[in-house]
Amino acid sequence: MIADSSHVQAGQIRTDFVSFPNRACLNIAACIDHTGDLRGRPWVVITPKYGETKKNNLQTAYYLALNGVNVLRFDLANHVGESEGQMPLFTIPGAVDDILAAYDYLEKEIGVSGAGLLANSLSARMAIRATAIDPRITYLVSLVGVVNVQRTLTIVYQEDVVANFIAGKRWGINDVLGFDIDFENFLGALVASGLHTLEGTATDLARVQVPVAFLSAQNDAWVDIADVEAVVARGRTCVFRPIKDAMHEVRENPEAAERAFRELVALCLSWARKTDITPAEVLVPDKKLYLRQNKIERERFRRAGPQPINETDFWSRYLGKYEFFQQVDVYQYYVQLIGGLLGPFRPKDVLLDAGCGNGLFGVWALRQLLEQQPEPLDPPPVYVGIDLTSKGLLDALSKHDEIRAQLEQRAPERASRMGLAYVQMDLDQFGGFRAAEEGLVDFAPNTFDKICCSLLISYLKRPQDLLRQLHRVLKPGGRIVVTSMKPFADLSDLYRRYVEGNDSEEQVESARDLLRAAGKIKVKEEQGYYTFFSGDELCEAMLAAGFRSPTATMGFGNQATVVSAEK
Repeated sequence: MIADSSHVQAGQIRTDFVSFPNRACLNIAACIDHTGDLRGRPWVVITPKYGETKKNNLQTAYYLALNGVNVLRFDLANHVGESEGQMPLFTIPGAVDDILAAYDYLEKEIGVSGAGLLANSLSARMAIRATAIDPRITYLVSLVGVVNVQRTLTIVYQEDVVANFIAGKRWGINDVLGFDIDFENFLGALVASGLHTLEGTATDLARVQVPVAFLSAQNDAWVDIADVEAVVARGRTCVFRPIKDAMHEVRENPEAAERAFRELVALCLSWARKTDITPAEVLVPDKKLYLRQNKIERERFRRAGPQPINETDFWSRYLGKYEFFQQVDVYQYYVQLIGGLLGPFRPKDVLLDAGCGNGLFGVWALRQLLEQQPEPLDPPPVYVGIDLTSKGLLDALSKHDEIRAQLEQRAPERASRMGLAYVQMDLDQFGGFRAAEEGLVDFAPNTFDKICCSLLISYLKRPQDLLRQLHRVLKPGGRIVVTSMKPFADLSDLYRRYVEGNDSEEQVESARDLLRAAGKIKVKEEQGYYTFFSGDELCEAMLAAGFRSPTATMGFGNQATVVSAEK
C-alpha cells in the first residue's frame, strides 16, 4: 500500500514512500527509487544492515535508479527506523521474513515476480537464507557480508557468546553495538535457525541457483576473508570480488567506495539485462540529488525516532566510555599530532581546551610541559578546560592533579607548575550575545595563544558559531587545531587491535563500551543531530570563521580529520 502519496522529484530520479505488512503483521516502511517506469525495468531490493535504516542505502539506490534499475529499500521491523516493532525483539530470522515480505509486496502491488537483492554486513547472512528459499530472488550481491555470524560476534565481544549461550549462559537485555537487544531471544532464534555457523551459510549457498557475488573488504576487521572464500568455493554460482584498501565500513574510504558502487551496479545491470556491463560504463548520479533526498529522509527518521536524551545527560553517560583511548597507541599519536601542530609551550602561554571531556589532551599537555621542557617556564603556561558536563570536568581535574603531582615529584627542579582552570559550559553558548544574556562565562578577545578543539565540533548545533567565537578569543598569530571524526569513520580495526593485546576483562569491557557509544552516536548522526566533517569541509568552515591558512591532515588511525590554522 502507499503510505505517503507524496514524492520527491530529484532530477530524473523519483522517490516514493510506501509501506507493507511483514509476515508478523508489522508495518514495514519503505522507499521506491525509480525514473517513472515501474513495470518495464528490472528491480532490486536493498535490505539495511544492522543498526542502519533505508536512508543509509540512498546513494546506492540512486546509482541503480540512474542506471535503469528500480529499487525497493526498506526499514527492518523491530529495528531502528520507521517500521513498526521494538528493537529489543530484533532477530536475524525475523529479518529474513522482512526480506521475503518485500518480495510479497513487489508481486502483489507492482506485479513484479522477480528482483535482485543487495545486502550489507550482517544483513548478508539474512539475504543468503532468503535467496536459498525464495525463487523470486533473481540474484544476490553481498557487500562486506558476514558469513560466519558466530565468529563475528566472537570478535566483537571477545567471547564466543553463541557457544556460551548453548552452554547455558544468559545475559538478559544486552547493549549490542549501541542498541538494547533481548540477547537470549536474539541468540536463541539465531541458533534455532542455524544461521550462526559458517557451515550453515555454505549449506544455504549450495541450494542457491541464481548468481551470487561477494564484494569483500580487503581490511575487514569483522569478517575473515578466508571464510568468504570458503563459502564461495562451496556455492554453485558464486563470484568473489575483493575491494582494495577498504574496511568493513566501505564508505570510510571514498575511492574504495566509488569502486565498490560501480562494481555493484555493474553486476546488477549485467545480471538484470543478461549482458556484460563494465564498471566504467556505470553512470554516476549528481551528489546534489541524493543529498537533497537524504535531508528529507533524515527529517522523517528524526520524527519517527525516540526523543533523544539531552546532550548533558547523553555525554555524562557516554563520555566515560572513551577512557580507554588514553591506552591506545593511535590515540597517543593523535594527541602528539595536535600538540605538534599547536607548537611548543612558551612562558605565559594560555591554552584553551574547548570540549576537554575527561581531560585526555590536558594529560598530554601536562606531560609534555613537565617532561620535555629543559627548564621551567617563567611565568608558567595556563591551561583552561571547558566542557558540557560536570562529570567530565571532575574527571579532568582529578587526572591533571594526579599527573602534575607525579611529574613534579619526579623532577621538581624542572617543573613548571602549569595553572589549571575549568569552566562548565555548553559550547553552543560560547561567547556572543547568548553568553551575555544568560550570564555565562566569557573571554575577552585575543585571550588565548593556543586552542585545541578535539572531536567536539561535530556534536554542536551551531558549529560555525563556535568557530567564529574561537577566532575572536585567539590572539593574532595564535594557533588552533580543530578535529572531527571523518564521515563514515570505522573504529573496528582500532578496537580489534586493542582488545587482542589486552587480557583484562575491565579493559575489554571499556573497549566494548566504545562500540556501544559509537552506535548511539551514529543514530544521532543519521537523524541530523550530529555532523562529521571531511578535511575540505572543515577547512572551508575555518576560512569562513576568519582563520588563515587552514591545513588538513588525518589522525587517529586515519579516522579523524585534523585541521590546523592561525589567526
